[in-house]
Amino acid sequence: MRCQHCGHEVPDGSVFCNHCGYRMSNEITCSYCHETMPATSVFCPHCGKAVDNAVNVASRQTTAAQASPRPTTYNEQRIAAQRRAQQRQANAWQQPEPEEPEDDDDNESTGGRSHYNRNLIIGIILAALAIGLLSLLKHCNSRENDRLEARADSAALAADSSQDPMAVLTAELSRNSFTDDKAYTGCAVRFASTDPDTPERIVGVTYKDDTDRPFIKVYQLTRDGAQWKTELGQTKYFDGRSIIMDNSSLIADGMNVPRAVTVDGKQYLYFAFLNHLKGAGEGNNGRVTLALYDVDAKKMTTLTYDGQIRSRTDGRQYVYSRGPLENTNGSERTFLRQEAASIGAIKVATQEEIDAEEEAKAKEEEEKALAGEENAEKKWEHDNAENMDKLKEGEEVKMKPTQYDKPIINMKEIKDKLENDRYLVFLDTKGSVVGFNKNSRKYFTIYSGKNGAATGISFNGDNNVLIKTGGGNITYDLVNDRAKNAN
Repeated sequence: MRCQHCGHEVPDGSVFCNHCGYRMSNEITCSYCHETMPATSVFCPHCGKAVDNAVNVASRQTTAAQASPRPTTYNEQRIAAQRRAQQRQANAWQQPEPEEPEDDDDNESTGGRSHYNRNLIIGIILAALAIGLLSLLKHCNSRENDRLEARADSAALAADSSQDPMAVLTAELSRNSFTDDKAYTGCAVRFASTDPDTPERIVGVTYKDDTDRPFIKVYQLTRDGAQWKTELGQTKYFDGRSIIMDNSSLIADGMNVPRAVTVDGKQYLYFAFLNHLKGAGEGNNGRVTLALYDVDAKKMTTLTYDGQIRSRTDGRQYVYSRGPLENTNGSERTFLRQEAASIGAIKVATQEEIDAEEEAKAKEEEEKALAGEENAEKKWEHDNAENMDKLKEGEEVKMKPTQYDKPIINMKEIKDKLENDRYLVFLDTKGSVVGFNKNSRKYFTIYSGKNGAATGISFNGDNNVLIKTGGGNITYDLVNDRAKNAN
C-alpha cells in the first residue's frame, strides 16, 4: 500500500506512514463531488473525475519527469550569457599589439601607434557593452524570478484550496510535530479569505479517548504565503468518558456537522461529539456536546445534553435528555440549542413525557420498598386498598394477591389453622390471614388485620374461607381470589 500524502510504499496494516507520519485511511474524499471512495481509486466512482490523491499525483509526476528532459532554468541561461560576455571581453583585451617597425621611418611608427589606439578604443567599447548586457540580463532575470515565485505561490494556493481540509490539517500537524499525543483527526473546515486583511484559515479538531484523560484539541491553521502557520487554540479534557466524533454515531447529516457558521457577524467552527461514560451502554449515562469555536477570539462555547442511553429501532443509540446542562442564554447557545433538534443522537423529553416518567419512577420506588417477604402485608394493603373500599360497600371484587416462595407469616404467632387437599390457611395473632397453595408451594395474603382484625376462620365450602371480623364476615374464594360480604 502507498501513503496518500507522500506516495511512498508503507508496510501492510500500517496506521501511520513510516516516511511522513501521515495517518493511513482506507478511504479518500473526491475534491470535486466530496464523496468518499477507496484510497486506491484513479477515477471517482460518483462523478468520474480523475482522483488527485497523493499516489496518483506522485505517479504522474514521475512519468512526466521520465518522458521529457528537464528545461533549462533562467538562472542557468543567465550564467551562460555572463560567461559568453566575459569571454568576448577577454578576447578584446588580448588582441596582439602591432609589431614596431625596425627602421626609424616616422610615417610607419605613427601608423603602428594608430592601430594600437584603435584596438584599445574597441576593447573599451566592448567591455562597456558587456557590462551593460550583464546588468540588463540580471534585471530581467530578477523580474522573471519574481514572476515565477508569484506563479509558484499562486499554484501552491490553488493546490491547497483543492485539498481536503482534513488532509491539510493532518499533514501540517505532522510537519509541526503536533502528533506526539497520537490523537485522531475528528474534523476540519476551511474558512475562505473574505478581504485582504483576513487570511485563509483551516480550523480542525483532534481527539483521543484511549487514555485516562480523554481530550479534544482545537487547532487553527492560518495561510502565510505558500505555507500554513499552525497553532493550538484550545484543549478540553473529559475524565472517565469516551469521545466519539463521527456523524453515524451522532445520527447527523454530514453536510451540517461540522461546518463554518456566522453568528452575530462572527465566524465559528460548529461541531459536535459524544462523550459517554467509559463502557456505557443501554440504560447508562450518555452525553452529546455541541460546540462553537470562535475563530478570531479562539474561544469555545459548548452546550451538553445529558441523559440515559437508549436504542432506536435501527439499533443506533441516542441520549434521552430533559434538556441541556447549561443555560441557553446568549446568541451562541441559542444557536446550539436550535442545532440540537437536527441531531438524531439527542431526544429531548416533552413535559408530558417527564411527568409520566416521574410517576413511573415513583411507582417503581414504591414497589421496590414493598418488595420482599417481610413487606407482604404492606404490599397487599397497597394493591387492594381500592378493592377493600368496594368490598365494604357490598361489591364482590377480584383481589390482587402476591405469591411468595418463602413463608410470610411468623409460625410462632399462629392463632388458628385450616387445611384441605389443596390449601393451608393461617390466622395470626395480629388478625391477618395467610394462605398456602400446596401445588405451587406459594404463600399469599388473604386478609390484612389493619382493615379490622380477623377473629376467626373456617371453610365455607371446598375452597372458600369464611373470615370473621369485628366489622362483618367476608368470604374468600381461594381458587379465583374473589371476595364478598357474607353477612
